Amino acid sequence: MKKALHLHLESVFGASCPLAESTIQPQIALFNGKISHYRHPSGQACLQEFDGLLGYINLLDVAVSSDIVIPVRVKRSDMHIIYVFSDESAVQIKDVGQQTSYSITCNRGRYFYLNRGDYEIYIPAGSCTLVNFYFRGSIFRDGNERPFQFLHHLIDAYRNRDRQSCCSIDFRVGPRTVSLMKSIAAKIKKSDLDSEVNILWAIKKLIQLSKEKIFEEYEKISQSQAQSKAAYSAIKQAVAAHGQDFKLEDIAYRFGISKDYLHQLIHSYYGKSPQELKIAFMVRLAKKYIADGMRTDEIAYELGYTSPSSFVRFFKNQTGMTPTAYFKRNNQ
Repeated sequence: MKKALHLHLESVFGASCPLAESTIQPQIALFNGKISHYRHPSGQACLQEFDGLLGYINLLDVAVSSDIVIPVRVKRSDMHIIYVFSDESAVQIKDVGQQTSYSITCNRGRYFYLNRGDYEIYIPAGSCTLVNFYFRGSIFRDGNERPFQFLHHLIDAYRNRDRQSCCSIDFRVGPRTVSLMKSIAAKIKKSDLDSEVNILWAIKKLIQLSKEKIFEEYEKISQSQAQSKAAYSAIKQAVAAHGQDFKLEDIAYRFGISKDYLHQLIHSYYGKSPQELKIAFMVRLAKKYIADGMRTDEIAYELGYTSPSSFVRFFKNQTGMTPTAYFKRNNQ
């Protein structure tokens, strides 16, 4: 799998240094991957990487005396699992283009859909380990994603090439997950076909373990999650029925909650505001209509716009292309 996520550690620590100049010890040792050490008066970092056909692994250990910001460039849209082990402080991941930030606290993880673009990782002073697996969302097919409801909106975003990043709810990382990480880090080898099988197996196992943790922490007791799912479906149904011609306040009123609480529910579980979710559903529906060969004026009517030009402006703002250009590209 060609490298797609680039951590620009040089902008913080300068050029990489020889192993002899580094004293930082990785929490999880990747015995057969590429390893780079960085040293600076304010701290040290060690980056371990392994490139497999079916997945990519980053293990980043950092020890710094002050907060740092690591620039990140994502060159291909993929799905990611990011785990954080730190000195009780949260790590922030910021989508620079969308001005959206996501938080991961100590011994917890999240799944992400990261679109191409620039990101930043905010790491507080102290010691921190970030574990990042990324992989193609195409491993989910033929309905095999159904048991993993917490990933459905990420998989949809990947399949529809959404321009906005999004994330899952966060979850605890237990000893079985850490043990699995250490096991796969010790087993994989370059030019070994078994390594490809092991990486895919590890990704599947990590997803299953995440599902268990999410069920234990949220689904057994969380009324708010049930509300968020219902609100998510209500917004999706409203877009299908009315396009943009409905108010989110009406959705909140239907559930007997405030608009602010609706925002909290949707953002907590889906990583987007209700308005962003509404726009995402509209773009998705518009793409379907365009692919089906509907005329622009027909689509504008279906999505509740008073004129085709208003719809064209909306679609171009969201996708970077006109409906006609999207239709031609889709047919090609």
